[in-house]
Amino acid sequence: MSGAPYVGFTDGACRSNRNLSSAAWVIYDPHGELIDLQGVCLGCTTNNVSEYSVVIELLAEAINLGIRVLVVNLDSQLVVHQLNGKYSIRDHHILRLYLRVRLLERNFDFITYQHIPRQLNTLTNALANHVLDRHLRNR
Repeated sequence: MSGAPYVGFTDGACRSNRNLSSAAWVIYDPHGELIDLQGVCLGCTTNNVSEYSVVIELLAEAINLGIRVLVVNLDSQLVVHQLNGKYSIRDHHILRLYLRVRLLERNFDFITYQHIPRQLNTLTNALANHVLDRHLRNR
């Protein structure tokens, strides 16, 4: 690994009763300073699609910021295991998202995915839910 890693956190949120999902991510520099904080409404999709979509958004933003070394923290154990090659992917839509992640990874010198407990992912969780609440209020 060349240089200290930047650290990203991601979270997807779904309101199945409202057919709405969102994605939120943050990026910290190697010194722990917050350098990026974003959230987007994804529309109607599944939780797993939202979790993959937010990884794609995070990686794209990290590339735009010139980041080459990145640790990505997610509270979705399924997505972490799939990205780390421990679980296979059977769903064709998820496979397409997985392959997009793999293409984006080519822009990094080092990247890894770590599972973290939900209670360590509070900022992105709160932001993802805020995006949903704001979107629902403005419908």
